[in-house]
Formats: sequence, structure tokens, C-alpha cells
Amino acid sequence: MKTVGTAEVIPEKKTKGYLHAGTDTDGSPFQLPVLVAAGKEEGPTIWVQGCIHGDEYGGAASIIRFFQELDLSKLRGTFVGVPVTNLPSFKARYRTSPLDGANLNRIFPGDPKGTYSQRLAHTLISTISETADYVIDLHSGGNGAYVPFYVICDYNDTEAGKKSLWLAERMGADVIWRSEAETDITGTGTAQLVKNGIPAVTVECGGGNVTEDHERLFKESIENAMKALEMLPGLAPIQNEYTVINGADFFFTGQGGLFVPACNVGDVLNKGDLLGSVMNLYGDTTEELHCPSDDAYIAAIGHRYWPVHPGQLIAEAIPVIERFSKEKGS
Repeated sequence: MKTVGTAEVIPEKKTKGYLHAGTDTDGSPFQLPVLVAAGKEEGPTIWVQGCIHGDEYGGAASIIRFFQELDLSKLRGTFVGVPVTNLPSFKARYRTSPLDGANLNRIFPGDPKGTYSQRLAHTLISTISETADYVIDLHSGGNGAYVPFYVICDYNDTEAGKKSLWLAERMGADVIWRSEAETDITGTGTAQLVKNGIPAVTVECGGGNVTEDHERLFKESIENAMKALEMLPGLAPIQNEYTVINGADFFFTGQGGLFVPACNVGDVLNKGDLLGSVMNLYGDTTEELHCPSDDAYIAAIGHRYWPVHPGQLIAEAIPVIERFSKEKGS
């Protein structure tokens, strides 16, 4: 019988298990929760994961709720949900790992003989590559920032790259970060999966408190992807117009204090526009952050009056490279 970790894949059943992912300092095992739902009819396997960054809880909750609400009588193929992929980071409620300080989504494909996070990355890539036909990776702005609802795909001329973009266009978002040849960031799990021939899309949404709207958008993006793949009945949505972004600028604070945003996520700024500033505890503005390019989409911004330390990631601005319309059914 096919299994994902310890969870069995049984037609017309929902099962639960775990994926062993190393041990903690005291030797106790890290067991990543695995949720499997299999339809009566054979079809693709879609792997949906959350909490690669441990403070991005909206994806984890949405995967659990989607699994609970999924109607097996309508499902073709197999849904695999892993709500929390990075347990040390999740337990610490922090973006990076308390065990080795690593950002898990910058070190794929990992190393089976490396630090804990490198070993975890290797385990995840190996298991996904053996299991999944498609992957959705859920992210947010974490505790300290907010992001709009948009999707990211690693696009290239391979079949997996083209299929990733095709899927991204059908998940309900009208903004697509089309990352090409890892020009923006390196070592992401989705980029490695596309290299391995597996189409993958990242969904970004929310940050801080998880609202009902965030949950709805996450769940709808999963459902839309599964409709596009004919795993669920119905038509996936095609947007009237898409905004394509690429070539991200990341902003890190140089001073500690309270962050004061000057724009909202989803805004489009031009060169020289104020993104935000840092105010010290005497009320003095000690730093201003300005947009370095024209027609830049604000993909993340820190919360109002969020305490920051020097070197903290506080905003992302990504240039718009294309706007296009797509005919329905194309």
C-alpha cells in the first residue's frame, strides 16, 4: 500500500500520519503532520505545505480546514497536506530555525549530512519528489509584516516551468511574481522542485493575525488549482488582466526602533517614493526607506509601529515587467 510518511493512501478515505524529520536536542523526534485524502478515481497527487517559515500560520490553518472540508466523493486523485514543514521554527514562532539560524527556504536542495535545516530540506525535497505531481507552498508576511494575495512561480522553458505558470494563472490571483532563473532569491523549495520536473506555485497572503479572508483566499487558491488539474469539478478562474512582477528589492532596516509604513501592500510606487521610516523611542525619525525603481509593486510591508532591529527585513518592492489580458479558456 502506498504511504506518505506513516499516512496510508486509501481510495475514498482520509488518513493522518507523520513524516519523520530528524530529532530535537533531547533526542525526541520531529514528526511533521501529514494529512492525506484520496478519491475513488485515480488522478494527480497534489502536495500542499505550510510553515516553511515558522511564523506564517495562515497556511497551516488553511490546509487543515481544507482537508476537513474536502468532499471525497468529488475528489479525483490524491491530496497531501503538510501544515507545518519546519517544526523547530514553528515552535519558536519565528521565521528562521532556532537550531541553526537557517532560513529553510533559501537552502534547498539541502544536504543529508549538513545542519538540521539542511537535512530537513533534503528530506522534504526527497519525499515530495517521490510523492507529488504538483506542489503548492503557502506563505504570508509572518509576525512582522503583511503581504497582499499573489502567487509566485519559477518560470523557465521546461515543461515544469511552463506548467507552473499555467497553474499560477488559474489560482485566483491577478498578480504573478514570475521568477526566472532565480534572479530574485536562491535556494527556494519551489525552484528546486521545478528543476526536478515538478510544477510548483507559491501562494502569498496576509501576515500577523489570520483573518477569515486570509483563510478563504488560501483555501480558494488550493481549490482553484485542483479544479484546473481536474481533481475537483468546476472551472478554474481566469482573470481579466494579470500583472507580472520580477526582480525584487528587499529592504532591511539600518536602525532599531518603531517602523512607520508610508504605503500599503499592493500599492505601485515610483523611484524616490517613501516606503516607510524608523522612529526611535524619543519620537525622532532615524531612517527613511525609499523605493529605488519606477512602477514597483509593494509585495510586503512591516506592521505599523512594529519594533525592528538593525538588519530586519521590513519591505519588498518588485518592479512590474508586464501587464496582459488573457482570453477565457486559453
